[in-house]
Amino acid sequence: MTVSAGFHWWRTPRDKQAIEQFIGAEHRYVEVDGHRMSVRVQGSGPRTIVLLPGLGTPEPIIGFAPLAERLAEQNTVVTVEPFGLGLSDGTDTPRTSEAIVDEIRSALTTLDLDGPYVLMPHSISGLYAMWWTTHHPNEVAAVVGLDDERYTSGGAQDSPDWPKWMAAVNAVGGTRDLIALDNSTDYLGLVADYRESLGDAAEYTPEQQELYLRAYSWVLNPTVLDEMARNAENVRAAEGFMFPTTLPALSILAVSSLELEPEWESAHRAAISNPAIQQVAIMDSHHYLFHAHTAAIAESTQQFLEEQVPTR
Repeated sequence: MTVSAGFHWWRTPRDKQAIEQFIGAEHRYVEVDGHRMSVRVQGSGPRTIVLLPGLGTPEPIIGFAPLAERLAEQNTVVTVEPFGLGLSDGTDTPRTSEAIVDEIRSALTTLDLDGPYVLMPHSISGLYAMWWTTHHPNEVAAVVGLDDERYTSGGAQDSPDWPKWMAAVNAVGGTRDLIALDNSTDYLGLVADYRESLGDAAEYTPEQQELYLRAYSWVLNPTVLDEMARNAENVRAAEGFMFPTTLPALSILAVSSLELEPEWESAHRAAISNPAIQQVAIMDSHHYLFHAHTAAIAESTQQFLEEQVPTR
């Protein structure tokens, strides 16, 4: 344990430095509530797209990189790493939808990026996007969901508490050790799931994949564990939420999620208040659909925005 912890504490800052260097000059930190939040700003187009990651995504900037680069050709694209993820600091603030949304709003204000924004949430961030559109509708120009979460009766059920000792295991390098073991044996399926999520994605270099995988080593920190523990609470908070009738919305759902969650498609259709500008599309893909379908998602998103979100 001593050797493992020592190596982890020595290696983690070096891994983070390597990620910073790989991301390059477009990466920056902004201060929110006394903590550093990691963001990447690309492009200078008239629409501002805000990419929001799923629960426990280890390195959102690298994960979203190919999609962000394509979208940035015609838009301003901000990839946000909420507290606990990627290169961002942790925080003691409870991980409620309200707190997470307010922190991201504060970061965007600090970056001098005025709304209304096009929110592009993946997975659990769909709950945060729904909170945002419900409580601050004037700040949102459109929502393009990437297999993003909605209220479902299953999701609203309390799950077993995530044991707090997992953070201690993570802090002494236990997660790093499991990833290293799995890399050679696939015994736990951690690396196998990662490979499946990438599919045949040709737009991720071996270096990107390696850095992304290293970031798993610190993702089970207290901030992320608290967000996991509050998932059902945040799902319940979204019960009954619908998009405003004037808000364009496109939900791109993955077939794999429809197979796992019977309410997934119906929950997304239940959030539609105006079918003329709010749509649901199905893609034959893994939950991380933007890994293997970058070009298709970027193209459909741009077409949707050009049709529904006029620029000033």
